[in-house]
Order: sequence, then structure tokens, then C-alpha cells
Amino acid sequence: MSEYLDLIKRGGNEALKINGPALADFHITDRGSDWLFTVFCLYTLACIIAILLMFRKPANERFVYYTIIIPYACMAVNYFTMASNLGWAPVVALYNRNRVSTQKTHLGTRQIYYSRLIGWFLAMPWPVIQLSLMGKTPIWHIIFNCFFTELFVIGYLVACVVHSTYKWGYYTFGTAAIIVTLISLMTTTKNLTKRLGEDVTKIFTLMFGLNAFLWLIYPICFALSEGGNVIVPDSEHIFYGIIDLIYLGVLPAVWLVLVQYVGLEKMGLDTLGANAELDPLPSVGSTASVASKKSDSDSGNEEKKKFKSPLNKLKISKKEEEDK
Repeated sequence: MSEYLDLIKRGGNEALKINGPALADFHITDRGSDWLFTVFCLYTLACIIAILLMFRKPANERFVYYTIIIPYACMAVNYFTMASNLGWAPVVALYNRNRVSTQKTHLGTRQIYYSRLIGWFLAMPWPVIQLSLMGKTPIWHIIFNCFFTELFVIGYLVACVVHSTYKWGYYTFGTAAIIVTLISLMTTTKNLTKRLGEDVTKIFTLMFGLNAFLWLIYPICFALSEGGNVIVPDSEHIFYGIIDLIYLGVLPAVWLVLVQYVGLEKMGLDTLGANAELDPLPSVGSTASVASKKSDSDSGNEEKKKFKSPLNKLKISKKEEEDK
């Protein structure tokens, strides 16, 4: 019995013991790591469920599931990395709003998780792509929206690692990129949805409003955490985790349900996977490919024999004389 008790005691989250927060004065604790592992489990479970549901659909209807599976997978890897206390760098805090007894410098160093920004870079464009698909937005305009979405992430990534007040310049660039993307969706894509009916426009307006509200919370969280050093890293991860779960977890699933309810044909999305049911080409070593090659070679040999035969040459020359 004592052996089982010892095994239970040895179990649990040992991420901070194995991957210690060296050189960081303000870092996560075991509670923060537990929360990050919880978010990781939720994303992983959602990703598995989405993949299983995807395989129940025809091949030409699965593309809508890709828009939720990809961000789920990216965020699952992202939160596993952060929960393991990896993917971060110590950066000197700009403001002295948090202090610990062990800090060696006046301002102290704070854990900055660049892995979070990498996860955002891979996952953030997909809610924008979902909204763009609702109006059958032209591909170049979708690329435009995705570019400014990535610019938001890059701006915040640079702002995280800059110690001086110049970090607020990159923070401004990233926030401006959010506004540009939202204006683009609110004007161009919304006008395109009006051609598809009032019900599609209402769904787009609802989804756009929720996405815009949550997206605009990210600048507030950044200003309180990596930017202003107001809240500790544990609170930072709870704040970001809740927003990520709703913005990159719940809302994409709601979009999928609404699209399935309205119908791909109604929203003009039924033609995006139209080429998925083409007849498969014969493999290189298959009987069909060998037979086709043999027939082609036989026909080619017959044509060559026709032109090489002296009798055929005589017939061709006589025919040319008669035509003249």
C-alpha cells in the first residue's frame, strides 16, 4: 500500500522542477502550469472530436472542418509548450510594478512566452478566413486580411522582447493592424454577404461582432502583462487562456455549426471542394496504365509503318498529283 502512496506522491505536474524558470524574477508557478495544461487538454480534445467528425463528411465538404482543426492543433502544441515552462525568454521589465525578494536588478526580469506568439501566428488567420468565406471574398482580399492579422502578431512579438519604451511603437503597429482587418471585414465582406440573403448577413454580423469584441481585448491584456508589468505571469496566462479558448476555440466551432445549419449551397461554399471527386488516375504500375501505354505504342508503330511502306508512299504521291 505504501508503494502506491509513494507513486501517487511522485505523480503530478513536475514541469517547473524539470524546466525551471532560471534567470526570471517574475515567472509562472505550479498553479499557472496546471491551468495551461488544462487549456492544452481542452484544445486537444476539441481537435480529436473535430477530426472524427470531419471523416464522417464527404471529401468535398471537409474543407470547413480544416478551418477549426488547424487552429485547435496549433494552440494545443502552443499550450503544451507553455505548460511545460518552455518557449520563453527573460526580458527586463519596463515598469517596476511587481517586485520579488530574489530579483537582482531594480526592475527585475519577466518571463516572456514567445511560443504564444508563434501559436497565434499559425492560428489567428483562421477565424478571419472563416468570416471571409461567408461572403465568398476574393482570394486576394483574403490574403490582404491574413497579412494584417499576421502583422498584428509580429508587432506584439517584437513589443514583448523590447525593453525600452519603443515597445509601445510596435504595440501600436499591431493594434492598428487589428483595426485595419476589422474594417476590411466590416465593409467589403459584409457587403458581399448581402448578395447571399438576409439570413447569411445576420449570421455574419453576429460572428463578426463577437470576433471583433474578443480580438480587441488582446491589446488590453498585453498592456497589463508583457507591456505594463501590472499583473503577474499566472494572471497573464489565465487572462490570455480564457480569451484564446473563446476566440480560437468556441467561436470557430459556432461558425461551423451555423454554416452547416444554413447550408454550404446557400452560402456559396459548395463549389470550393468541387474538384475533390475526380476519377483517380491509374498508378504507374497498374494494369490500366500498362495497357494504355501499350496501346499508345502500338498505334504509334502503325503510323510509322504506314509512312515507311513504299506502297503508301506511292499512293500519297499519286493523290498529291490528282489534287494539283
